[in-house]
Amino acid sequence: MPTPAGAASTATTQSRLRDPTTDPWAHTTHPGMASEGWNWTQLAFSRAGNFPSGGIKRLSAEDVSSRGAMWVWHTTFARSIPAVVEGLGAEYAERLRHWKLADFRREWGPNKVVVAFSDDANFNHGKAHPVYGRTVNHPDRVTLTMAEYLDLLDKPHPGEHIAVQQSPSRDFAEFGLPALPPLLEELVKYTLNARNFWAATPPKVSVLHYDWQDSVLLQVAGTKKFTIIDPARLNTAYPCVAYLQQLKRVAPGEFEYVMTERELDNFPLLNVSHPDLERHPLAKEAHAFEVTVRAGEALLLPAYWYHQVESFAEPGSLNVAVNFWFQGHSLATRLYRTLRENLFINCTERATPGQPHPCRE
Repeated sequence: MPTPAGAASTATTQSRLRDPTTDPWAHTTHPGMASEGWNWTQLAFSRAGNFPSGGIKRLSAEDVSSRGAMWVWHTTFARSIPAVVEGLGAEYAERLRHWKLADFRREWGPNKVVVAFSDDANFNHGKAHPVYGRTVNHPDRVTLTMAEYLDLLDKPHPGEHIAVQQSPSRDFAEFGLPALPPLLEELVKYTLNARNFWAATPPKVSVLHYDWQDSVLLQVAGTKKFTIIDPARLNTAYPCVAYLQQLKRVAPGEFEYVMTERELDNFPLLNVSHPDLERHPLAKEAHAFEVTVRAGEALLLPAYWYHQVESFAEPGSLNVAVNFWFQGHSLATRLYRTLRENLFINCTERATPGQPHPCRE
């Protein structure tokens, strides 16, 4: 809850005294809100009791079938609690269980997909910038056939990383996959915004970010490891707004870098894999934890949960998943959206001459 007026005044005074060369929160829109001006503990809704020791809530397809989609809603999205549903996509995972690249080519070769080209295995990674401290490198995206994507996998170039990433589909019929997540149709269909298809071979990492829509991710081949941070601890990830730097693939392994005026607000400063605790000391309080989603399982991920995603697949096969974006409009989601819109470090400001930029890489 907000502090009393006197405390808020003290917080404002303290924030003015922050050293901008060492404290990035001196550059946020509400400097006191990150530490003095908000009781983050009260935002947790006693969340510790919603997670098994050292793990995530796990449901089963049988639970969903017997209790219904609205029970799932009240158990997870309504309270902003992620969960893994075991067996929700078992039928589809079993179909693909023994597929190799030749099988994907035979069955899905003509299908159109969006292929992303990155200069790094960490897609959308932060990039040092002399003026703004940091930008976000956005992969080049090209529409190809699945066969053309597989051709690129056959002859990889050491200077680039490729993946089918957030490829839109009308109903997944071309892949023989469900138009809506099994048993959760009534939960998703009324506010469905998009369906996306994903395919990759390791190494492939989607760096720490959040999405502003609720999601059901159905894993059908390979596994994904999610590293997630509760949005009640939003400040520990050091949310920021940064300019997008667009990659343009001009030849295999060669990219041009085009600075744009587009601002991205869902990729924070924190490197959750290798946190710099000197620059980002609040990361010690993030309570980030890992979740493995196996073939045949689904991850229910409410909006605004920071997550990093690493994809794994057996040699000669693919990691394949589909996800469904929808708007649940829960009270918790609206709260986190309000917080997110008022608490960020601005990486679109130019560096002060003679001082390090708060967003420096």
